[in-house]
Amino acid sequence: MASNPLIAFGSGSGLDSKAIVESLVTAERTGRSQPITRRVEGLTARISALGQLQSALTGIATSLDTRVRGGEFGLQLESSDSAIAVERTGSGPATALASNISVSRLAAGQRLNSSSFASANAPVGLGSLSFTSGRRTPDGNGGFTFAPGSNPPVTVTITAENNSLAGLARAINESGAGISASIVASQGSATLVLRGAEGAENAFTISAAPSGPAPGLDRFAYTPGTPTMTLGEQARDAELVIDGVAVTRPANRIDDLIPGARLNLRRETANAVVSASRDSEVLSGALADFVGTLQAMRQLISDFRKPAKGVDSAGPLATDATARSIDQQLVRLVTAPIAQANGLRLSDLGVSVLRDGTISVDTARLANLPPTRLGDAEALLREVAGSARSDRPNRLQSIAANVGTATDGLTRQRDRASAELTRIDQRVEQMRQVLTRQFAAMDAAVGQSRAAAQQLTQLMDLWTAERNG
Repeated sequence: MASNPLIAFGSGSGLDSKAIVESLVTAERTGRSQPITRRVEGLTARISALGQLQSALTGIATSLDTRVRGGEFGLQLESSDSAIAVERTGSGPATALASNISVSRLAAGQRLNSSSFASANAPVGLGSLSFTSGRRTPDGNGGFTFAPGSNPPVTVTITAENNSLAGLARAINESGAGISASIVASQGSATLVLRGAEGAENAFTISAAPSGPAPGLDRFAYTPGTPTMTLGEQARDAELVIDGVAVTRPANRIDDLIPGARLNLRRETANAVVSASRDSEVLSGALADFVGTLQAMRQLISDFRKPAKGVDSAGPLATDATARSIDQQLVRLVTAPIAQANGLRLSDLGVSVLRDGTISVDTARLANLPPTRLGDAEALLREVAGSARSDRPNRLQSIAANVGTATDGLTRQRDRASAELTRIDQRVEQMRQVLTRQFAAMDAAVGQSRAAAQQLTQLMDLWTAERNG
């Protein structure tokens, strides 16, 4: 069997051939891979730093956008009387306003009460009840007329499985008739209470079709001819006067009287004022927060771009063009006119870049901004915080998008360098195998030479001995 050269490695020459091969391989790998490894590490550091810049920019934009969308900079709604609660809808009112409102009557839903039953488990009878919505009009003689609305009647069926006052209430609530059923219980009695939606057009009648012995479901009928249940409250619209104009609405929550505002009527009131105005102090505080984050952003960029000095190494983005471009765009953002804000600039709001490079805000200058331009200030901040668009380079998100493009290029470079390191490892491994075979052959040759020399020496010694003998 042929001997394994790796087993006999170094046995012939007496040299540590394995250590020599390892030293040669290590030197080859270090010489070839060290500069590429440094390049991979540098690219990784740049990618990470740019990712931090992108994340910071996106965070600033998202925070500002949240405040804008939340209406913090817009017209603030107020009511002078707690009888009318007010809240903004959508982006809120478009212009300042002050409306005088009086409420003479709140909207209400129809309420019917049944006769008293022994308990919620008392049977009510078999059959069906049909609920029809529409307008109920008193006839002046204790009765009423009824005009059905456009919605079809809803029928509730009572069988042996739900034949109880509680079963009837549950069936009504699950029917989708728009009527709420509840049971008011007292000691030894239970009453079914039905409530319809607010508004005069949401009154309802109940037609009974009982099956089985009396008394049955006819006890719950409520029609012009058979008003068996008791009317507790009549369905009606809210009645109010806004700025001298009398209006009615079918509900106490009103969205269509003041654009961008919702009125919630809580009780009748003689005179309330609902107003919308801008608070420049809120804008000033928010602007100071925004400028503070921009300054922190520029400081982060400065730290990443610092050059090597003494024993301190350079920042990961010391020579990065994207970082430099981002910094320049942030500076230009201060003085760039925003078309969507009628040409208003951040500098018009008191924002400036000082000689030492810091960004600051002069609150006094913002305070002198004409009230008519506060709406433009809100539009400016909304535009700056908007989503990225190639045609809107003045948006923070658009600036952040540039980082993604640069990072993609750096990632491709790093992938290529990493692939080269893999190829170097493969070539060095091949070199190891070649050197191992070469040194094994050399050891074998040296071993054979030594054996021949020993044999020759022995023959010469034997020849000398014979001659002298």
